[in-house]
Amino acid sequence: MTGSPPPSDRPESARSALVALFRPVLLLVSAVGLTGFAIALTLGALTVLHRRAPPPETDIGSTPIAIVSPTPEPPPITAAEFKGFQGFQAKPSTAPPRQPDPEPPTNEPYDLTLRLEKGDTIDKMLADIDVPEADRRQIEQALQGVLKKRRIAAGEEIQLEMQTTPGQLDAPRLLSLSVRPQPEREYVVTRQDDGSYRGEEKTYRISPRIVRVEGERVGSLQQSGIAGGAPSAAMIEFIRALSYDVDFQRELKVGTKFTVLLEQQVTSDGKITHPGRLLAGELHLGKRTVTVIRFRPQGGADQFYNPKGESVVRSFLRTPMDASKVTSRFGLREHPILGYSAMHTGVDFGAPMGTPILAAGAGKVTMAGYNGGYGIFVKLEHTREIGTGYGHMSRLGPGIKPGVVVRQGQVIGFVGSTGMSTGPHLHYEFYRGGRAVNPLAQKFAMQASVGGKDLVRFKGLAGQYVAQLKNAPKVAAGKPEERRESAIRQLRAAAEQ
Repeated sequence: MTGSPPPSDRPESARSALVALFRPVLLLVSAVGLTGFAIALTLGALTVLHRRAPPPETDIGSTPIAIVSPTPEPPPITAAEFKGFQGFQAKPSTAPPRQPDPEPPTNEPYDLTLRLEKGDTIDKMLADIDVPEADRRQIEQALQGVLKKRRIAAGEEIQLEMQTTPGQLDAPRLLSLSVRPQPEREYVVTRQDDGSYRGEEKTYRISPRIVRVEGERVGSLQQSGIAGGAPSAAMIEFIRALSYDVDFQRELKVGTKFTVLLEQQVTSDGKITHPGRLLAGELHLGKRTVTVIRFRPQGGADQFYNPKGESVVRSFLRTPMDASKVTSRFGLREHPILGYSAMHTGVDFGAPMGTPILAAGAGKVTMAGYNGGYGIFVKLEHTREIGTGYGHMSRLGPGIKPGVVVRQGQVIGFVGSTGMSTGPHLHYEFYRGGRAVNPLAQKFAMQASVGGKDLVRFKGLAGQYVAQLKNAPKVAAGKPEERRESAIRQLRAAAEQ
């Protein structure tokens, strides 16, 4: 068996063949740089090993003969070949190409609210938002068909549903228009499938809904009720009904809890047309609870009564306003400005500037205007024996002047600091026989009670209201914006469940 020839005896053509084998490697390195060097070197090495493998032996007789295939020497690399080499061609990716984020369709409907200004018309308003003239004519005709001779007042809000069509971004399409000048009546114009417009008048049924507001006093009782969701007018009624029996200065503390029962007016589609009329209310004063109930006797007017059917109205109010505290009592004291002891002939109620001051009882105005150290002052004559005075006002109430007759609880002025005053407060005086007496020490009798058939009807209504003060649906507290956010949060939570 014959071995391989020694290295010194190898032909020169073998070296040329080795160069030819690494020629593709050199080309690859030059084209793809160092990043492809490892790959090219591996391929070249595999090629060399394959070429240097010993050829198969063939037996001819008894002597093995090695058969070597001559390798022709490749031609040298030309500059044109090197320059024209493009390197690796990347294999096309089998993954689908990434698509750009889809743009929202341009014909998606959207809502728009416009206010009809003075001198505006529906046609002019729609022209301002580029609704085509042909559509505007049809819309106005359809709207006038349902309005008949009624007119839309300046300031009314017009609700629009619009749509932008592809290729006509400057000519939006109006899908619907609606205006609701009264809560129970709405006028709607809608685009039909054939492109025409049709007008329609919608009417809504209005029905009462009973709700309650629970809260606690922080600041004035009126402000606390409004913060809880009660309308201001209902809280004023509540305070007036309580004022005959409650000493707001000594009994009403921060944190005092209260509940008011309201009758709202609501349309069949849920729109509130009246925020709530006071039906009943409770004020929890620690050891006692004061309850007031609205009732109309046969042939009489609405009044407030306690649960026994006794009118809350007394001959005089205990206090003439929803004040925060007594700052100075009746009697001898050191005058805060003059600096010496003097008789204080009334009671001072500290309250914020502008707090309404109520007439303690029905009577006639005998003085209204500036009165020396009292500042702006009002004096009322209730009977020949009894009178009241109100000092340091910021201004008089509407229509208050000498000779005018006022009702009990009517606003006669507003808290101020005029005259000899160190800060906003009401100086309140009570006269008997022309002499000032302590207002807080007076006892006043109730004026009326429910009787006969009215009493039976009252007891049934009172029991119903007392129960609803505890279980009627609650009004959402907070500002309108906060109530809206709360409603959105509740809807989202329900959707996630």
